[in-house]
Amino acid sequence: MCIAGPDRPGLERLLRYCARPPFALERIEQVDEDRIVYRLREPQRDGRTALSRLSSPSRREQNHARRPLLAAKRPSTPTSAAAWDRGTVSDPERTLAP
Repeated sequence: MCIAGPDRPGLERLLRYCARPPFALERIEQVDEDRIVYRLREPQRDGRTALSRLSSPSRREQNHARRPLLAAKRPSTPTSAAAWDRGTVSDPERTLAP
């Protein structure tokens, strides 16, 4: 962008644009102690009128969300080390050769 030296109104517009906050402060609302909501100017295509999370989930929250997926991959009955030693494994996919 190039603004000519005598174009003071153009320079002022540019500086106001650069100095403005990234979010409109009048649209930010603290719902409770742990939640902040940003009200959108217009509803989104899916009907949302607010954003409830402005940051990415923490590592703890990401791990918590993955737990059901990880549990589905585990065998339904846990296999103990003693069962492996005896050769009696409850999971048919994990049977030991005699």
